[in-house]
Amino acid sequence: MKERERVQLMIEGEPVDYLPSQLDFLPARKRRLCKELGLSDEEIEQWAENHFYQIYPLCSAEYYSSGSSEDWERAKLAISWGLVKYDQEKGVLFDNWGVGWKVNPNGVWPLIHPLEYCDTLRNFLPPDPTVPGLFEHVAEELPKKRQRFYVVGLQHISLFERAWTLMGYETFMRKVVTDIGYVEQLLDMITEYNVGLAQRFVEIGVDAVRTGDDYGCQFGLQISPDLWRKLFKDRLAKVWEIYRDHNITVMHHSCGNVELIIPDMIEIGLQVLHPVQPYAMSLEGLAEKFGDVLVFHGGIDTQRILPFETPDRVKKEVQRCVEVLGRQGRYIIAPSQEIMNEVPLENIVALVEAIKEYRKLR
Repeated sequence: MKERERVQLMIEGEPVDYLPSQLDFLPARKRRLCKELGLSDEEIEQWAENHFYQIYPLCSAEYYSSGSSEDWERAKLAISWGLVKYDQEKGVLFDNWGVGWKVNPNGVWPLIHPLEYCDTLRNFLPPDPTVPGLFEHVAEELPKKRQRFYVVGLQHISLFERAWTLMGYETFMRKVVTDIGYVEQLLDMITEYNVGLAQRFVEIGVDAVRTGDDYGCQFGLQISPDLWRKLFKDRLAKVWEIYRDHNITVMHHSCGNVELIIPDMIEIGLQVLHPVQPYAMSLEGLAEKFGDVLVFHGGIDTQRILPFETPDRVKKEVQRCVEVLGRQGRYIIAPSQEIMNEVPLENIVALVEAIKEYRKLR
C-alpha cells in the first residue's frame, strides 16, 4: 500500500495496514538533523516514512524566509517571476500582499504591515491569484511525487492571519471593535483571493488543501465564538466549498484550543483537524466528541515532552496518542507542531522508532 493510498483510505474510514505519519521540522532543525544522521534531506523523509508531499504558492514568502541557501534559491525564483520582492537593507521578503517577512532562521516573523496606519481601503488592491508562476517550483517534481505521496496544498495565512499581518495584530483587534465594517471589507477581499487560489490548487491537482489560521490560544479562542462565526465561518465555507465540490480533502490548521468552534468547522466541511495540541485541548475529550467524524493530525506534544523529556517518555506519548486519537482508525501520527530547534537527536530517533512500533492498531 503506497503512502497516498493509505492516507486516502484512512480519511475515508476504510481499513489500512497501518496509520500514516508525518514529521515536519523547522528548517534549521532539519538541516542539523541531516548532519547528525549523515543523511540528505530526501533521505530524512524516507527514514521518517513521511506520507505527505506539501506544496504552497510561490508568492507565499513566509515559507522560504529562513535565510538558508535552499530558501534563498526559492526566493530568487519567486523574485524572477515578480511574485515577491526583497529589501536587502532591511533583510525582508515582501509577499504578494505587501507584508514584509523578516529573513529569520528561527521561524516566521511578519515585520511590516502595509495597512497598519490606513483607515480606508479605497486605494488598496489585492493580488491576482491567476498570475503565472505560482507553482513553478513544483511543476517538474509534482507528477512524480503524486505517484507515491498524498499531495497537500498549503493555504496558510488564510483569513484571520492574512488580515492581521496586513494590519498588524493590535490594529486588527482594535478595528474589530471600532470599525468592523472596515475589517469585513478587507476579509471579503481576502476571501475572493483565496477562492481564486483554491481554483489554482484544483487545477494543479492536489489530494488535500490545508488552510490555516491560528484561532486559538493555550486556553481558548482569541475572539469569541460568536465573533468568529460573524467574521470567518461563512467566508471559510466559501473557500472550502470549492475543495469539497472537487473531492479534495479539507484540512485546517489552528494552534491552540479551538474546541468551541470545531462543530462549526465540521458543519462547513472540515475533515482533518491540524494540529492537536495536548496541553491546549484534551486528547480524550476530542476523541470522545469528534472521533467519529474527524481525522486528527498531531497530538504528540512539542511544548514539553519532545524537547525536554526522555526518549522513553517520548515513546510512551506516541503510544498514548495512537491509542486515544487513533481508536477509530482515523489518525495521522504526528507532533503537535513542527519539530523545533530544542528537540534533541535522541528524542527524534525515539519518535520515529515509536511511530513504527505503534502505528499498527491492536
